[in-house]
Amino acid sequence: MSNSKITVKMFPANNGDCFLVSLGLENRKHILIDCGYTETYRDFLKKELLNIANNGEAIDLMVITHIDQDHILGALAFLEENNNDPFIEIKEIWHNSYRHLQFEKEKVEKITEQELTILNREVELGSSFLRHRIGQAGIRHEDISAKQGSMLAALILEGGYLWNESFGGKAVNYENKNPVVKDQYSLTLLSPNTDKLKRLSRTWLRELKKQKMNFSLSNEQIFDDAYEFYLIRQEEQKVLESNISSSASIYDEINIENIVLQNLKEEIDNSVVNGSSISFIIEYKNKRLLFLADAHPDIIDDNIARLEGKHFDLVKLSHHGSKRNITRALIESLNSELFLISTNGDKHGHPDFDSLARIIYYQRHRPKAFVFNYQTSTSRLLNNARWKEKYNYEVQISKGKAVSIVEL
Repeated sequence: MSNSKITVKMFPANNGDCFLVSLGLENRKHILIDCGYTETYRDFLKKELLNIANNGEAIDLMVITHIDQDHILGALAFLEENNNDPFIEIKEIWHNSYRHLQFEKEKVEKITEQELTILNREVELGSSFLRHRIGQAGIRHEDISAKQGSMLAALILEGGYLWNESFGGKAVNYENKNPVVKDQYSLTLLSPNTDKLKRLSRTWLRELKKQKMNFSLSNEQIFDDAYEFYLIRQEEQKVLESNISSSASIYDEINIENIVLQNLKEEIDNSVVNGSSISFIIEYKNKRLLFLADAHPDIIDDNIARLEGKHFDLVKLSHHGSKRNITRALIESLNSELFLISTNGDKHGHPDFDSLARIIYYQRHRPKAFVFNYQTSTSRLLNNARWKEKYNYEVQISKGKAVSIVEL
C-alpha cells in the first residue's frame, strides 16, 4: 500500500466530471465531486463506493457542483439506488437547487393549480429532453432515471440526507460561510457568490413569467424538480473552438509562444449555469487541492487573490480546459505543478489547445504536469518532446478505460 495521504481518482466520464478524493490511510475521509453520466457510475464509481462501504467508511461529503448532464446523471443513478437499497452512508450533500436561490420574492405555502400545471409541464419537457438525448454525448438508455420526473432535489429529500448542512440548509455560497471546517480537513469556497446565484435565480423567474405573470413561489418539491429539469434542457452556450489546427506537422514549425501571442484576445464564459458552479479548495495536512468545476474565471481569480497562500498541490481545470474559463490573470494565480483535465473531447472540442498553451507559456519557468483521463487532439499535440523540454512540462494520458489516479 502506498504511503500517500491523499488519493485523487479521476473517473472516465466521457465529456464530464467525476472525482473521488480520499484523505488519510485509515478511517479515510472521502469527498465525491460530481458523478458524470450513468455509465460513469455503473462502470467505475459504484465499485469504488462499495469498496469504501466494505471498509466501514462513508462518503463524508458529496458535492454536485451545478446542474449539467455531464455532472449529474451519474448522481441520479447513484442516489436512486442508494435510496432504494442503501449500501453507503453519505454524511452530507452540497447542491444548490431552486429552494436555495430565491432572493427577491416571498414564498407562499402552496401554489395554484394553474401554476402547478405549468411546473408539471416543465418536468415533462425535461424528461422528454433527456429521453431524446439517448445515444448522444455518451448517454445510454440507462442514463434516464427510472423515476420519471425525479431530479436531484427529489432524491436528496427522499433519502433524508443532510443537505447543505454546513450552510444551515441555505445555499452553498462563498458569502454564507467560509471556510468550512470538517473533521481533519477544511474547504474554502471560491464560488459561487450571491451575485452569481441571483443571475441563475432571475433566469428561472423570467422563464416562469413568460408563462404566467406574478407566478407564486413556494418550497414545494415540484419547484425544485421543474427548476432542475429546466436547467438540464438548456443548451449550454456554444463555445468558439480553438482556431489552432490539429495538424501535427504544423507544430513542428511554430512554438507555444507564437500560439499564445497570436491569440491574446480573451472571450469569457458568461453561462449563468456555469457561473453557479461550486468550486473550492480542500486543505488536508498542509496540502491544498483546487477543484474549479465549470466556474467563471473572474470570481476564481478575485477570491484566490484574497488568500494568504496561493500555491496548490493540484488544480482541476475549469470547464474541461475551455479557453473561456482560463484567462491569463487566472493562470498567474494558479501556482501549481499539477493540472487535471477531465474530458474525452466530444463536447466543444475541450480541452482547447489555446488554454493549455497559455498555462504552459505563462508558467514556463515552473515544472508542471498535465493529467488527461482521455486521449484528445490537444493531449496528443502537447505530447511533443521538444515542447516538453523547452517549456518544462510533462503529460500523462489515460485511454478512458480505467480510473486515473494521482497520489500526493
